[in-house]
Amino acid sequence: MKQFLRLAAAVAVASVFSSQAYAAGFMLTEQSAGAMGRAYAGVGVDGLDISGTYYNPATMALHQGTKMQAGFVHIGVNAEYSGNSGATENGRLKSQSIPHGYITHQINDGMWVGLAMTVPWGMGTQYDNNWEGAGRGTETKMRSFDFNPNLAWKLTDNFIVGAGVSIQYVAATLKVSNVEPVKIDAEYKADSIDWGFNLGAMWCPTEDLRFGLSYRSEIEHHTEGHMTLRPGNERTVGAIAAGMIPAQMFRSYDAELIVSGPAWAMATAAWDINDALSLYGTFRWTDWSSFTELNITYGGQVKTLQNQWKDAYLGSVGADYRLNDEWTIRAGIGYETTPISNPRNRTAVIPDVDRWWFAVGSSYKPMKNLQADVSLALLHGVHERNLYAGESSDSAKIGKYDKLDAYLFGFQLVYAF
Repeated sequence: MKQFLRLAAAVAVASVFSSQAYAAGFMLTEQSAGAMGRAYAGVGVDGLDISGTYYNPATMALHQGTKMQAGFVHIGVNAEYSGNSGATENGRLKSQSIPHGYITHQINDGMWVGLAMTVPWGMGTQYDNNWEGAGRGTETKMRSFDFNPNLAWKLTDNFIVGAGVSIQYVAATLKVSNVEPVKIDAEYKADSIDWGFNLGAMWCPTEDLRFGLSYRSEIEHHTEGHMTLRPGNERTVGAIAAGMIPAQMFRSYDAELIVSGPAWAMATAAWDINDALSLYGTFRWTDWSSFTELNITYGGQVKTLQNQWKDAYLGSVGADYRLNDEWTIRAGIGYETTPISNPRNRTAVIPDVDRWWFAVGSSYKPMKNLQADVSLALLHGVHERNLYAGESSDSAKIGKYDKLDAYLFGFQLVYAF
């Protein structure tokens, strides 16, 4: 019995850490409430705001003097699930706001410095603790913070380069339940601080045409925390009282996991057709295929979890139309692929799928040195959305997500000194 209980606990732990991997793999793009209005097409090279400090530091050269920016993107998720048994559930957690802040300063005609403070990773889902997919996850809360000083310098009149260093903090809480033969609730809490770097370049062949290329490195997080096992129901409590399950297994264990935020590269373009209309485009590659396995240290053991992720891509196009000196309207559309190549690797806490981006927004300048941006966006999940009982090839399908959508509202202020 003790050997079986160790196996049951290990399964619960593996499920939680697998969920942690997918939580860490959920990248937030929402570092500009303004650029969100066109699905991040042309972000940075658009010159709309100073969020390029994060996306491409070379684009700081588009801004004179000293500027500050602060804003947020508010996100609500709809994860409607229908089980084969007829059960229904929704993984939505209460809506959350993602803040961002920037400051840039022009040192002279050929050099700029800037600071980006962003939330690059995050997710929140929550299900009933006794739902039928509890073995694939019941709750996740992930938060992060990236402190990113940058420098840009002009090599020629039309070619600028930039670079920065990121100091990144990540914290996560993840829960899962092992339901057979008795219910065991497992909760993992951990955090980590690590660092990486970013590079960027911008080429402006004419006054009306700009191209950007940027790269952010992988950041490997050595998370350290605790795994806590608890009895999941009265049946488990009864089994403990009857001596069928050792009570001492229900406690907190030291746990460690090495998991990385993958590298990504982005290409952007901006074309100012005339004084009123500008067109934009973005293409981003994310190196999810770098996740081949995860090594978990728990209770003196090392366990390896295999991942089957693939690289993911985002492409978007959009436009700005300047009605007058005060008002600008914008819109954009994008398509983003999921890193999940095998649907049996999908977890309930991060039920990621391919998605469309539909976005609109506007800017208002009540005075020359102040700009307010507001945006709305819908992320609509499409294609395969099934959930399976486990990761093995013979795992049965237990249900499907009828909807996997996110609703975004963004607001920010940009002030020039």
